[in-house]
Amino acid sequence: MNIKPQKGMQEYLPDAAYKRDLLMNMILDTYRSCGFTRIYTPAVESAENLDKSDGGDNLNLIFKILKRGEKLDAALSKDPVDESELCDLGLRYDLTLPLSRYYANNRNELPNPFKCIQIDKVYRAERPQRGRLREFVQCDIDILGSDSLCCEIELISVTAKALGKIGIGKFFVRVNDRKVLRGALKTMGFPEDSLDTVCVTFDKLDKIGADGVASELTEKGLPESAIGELSKLIAKKDITLDDMAVYCKDEAAEAIENLRTVIETSNKLSDDYEVVFDPSLVRGQGYYTGTVFEVASEKFGGTVAGGGRYDGLIGRFTGEQIPAVGFSIGFERIFSIVMENGIELAGSRPRTAILYKAEDILDAIRESEKYEAESDVTLLLVTNPKKADKFYSRAKSAGFDNIIKLGL
Repeated sequence: MNIKPQKGMQEYLPDAAYKRDLLMNMILDTYRSCGFTRIYTPAVESAENLDKSDGGDNLNLIFKILKRGEKLDAALSKDPVDESELCDLGLRYDLTLPLSRYYANNRNELPNPFKCIQIDKVYRAERPQRGRLREFVQCDIDILGSDSLCCEIELISVTAKALGKIGIGKFFVRVNDRKVLRGALKTMGFPEDSLDTVCVTFDKLDKIGADGVASELTEKGLPESAIGELSKLIAKKDITLDDMAVYCKDEAAEAIENLRTVIETSNKLSDDYEVVFDPSLVRGQGYYTGTVFEVASEKFGGTVAGGGRYDGLIGRFTGEQIPAVGFSIGFERIFSIVMENGIELAGSRPRTAILYKAEDILDAIRESEKYEAESDVTLLLVTNPKKADKFYSRAKSAGFDNIIKLGL
């Protein structure tokens, strides 16, 4: 039998697992201290819910679960077999859809607005490679039931507090609003039914550049005049909210001012991070309806957190519009930064190991109780006196700061 974990799935040795727990608890404690409450949702969701969730490219990455027993036999007996009828369940690809269903099912028991925490595993049928796993942890906070701009500002502040405590250095919070981008694109002359595909291309601006964006839009057969207007805008080095305001009317104009408020207020709260407008920020999930945001590390590069407002998703379950917005820390990315750069996590306490002879077990347990309040770990190691030095060396190499030889 194969002893290796499946591709895209990770397993962790004790030291790495310890640091994962420490990191996760730092994030969780920050979230809780800011008034958010933890919930749990199942890893398995209805295939119908997953398929209709507007999860963007993630819909192509769902781990689907076959029907069981007679239902599977019935599906397989059809000629030809309809593959879409073979599965009725799937593993969640993020925590937002399960949260929306959870809220719809339990909202009569929940406060309004509802501020919640989810720290859990999600699954995507990715092609495994560096930075892309099939099973990974997300750390989400969400505010459901309020359409106030204060929610965006609070989520940015709380997420920044968590990242600041971890010690990844300076970072940027990039923000945009889909209403702003879509409103501007319509004014430029892009047809209403093309806005989604234009946004997908525009989201690649930092990868393919302005010329690449124009070329891809031309290949898609979109109006040359509209592409020309967009090219003029993105030719500017730094596009400001005022630049976008030229193209924004009605709802998009209101969204511009809302973004301005979010950015200016958030920056007044920040010391070691900066909130900036990024018109090319789209995010792939189709369920986002307004504000979207991402966090980029200045020192280590890449995105370490992201989220946005998804006012329409819960309504698919309830039949009524319920506002919602969330921010998610990419735990695996943060964990890799911590491990690869030897970042010492604040708040870790000394680790104590007590080496003792078998006949001294009672004294050893009593001795350990003296250290439990001040040590993060108190390990008891029954030891052959002749091998005490070897046990001592092993404990030292395992990272124990305080090693006590009891009666040895």
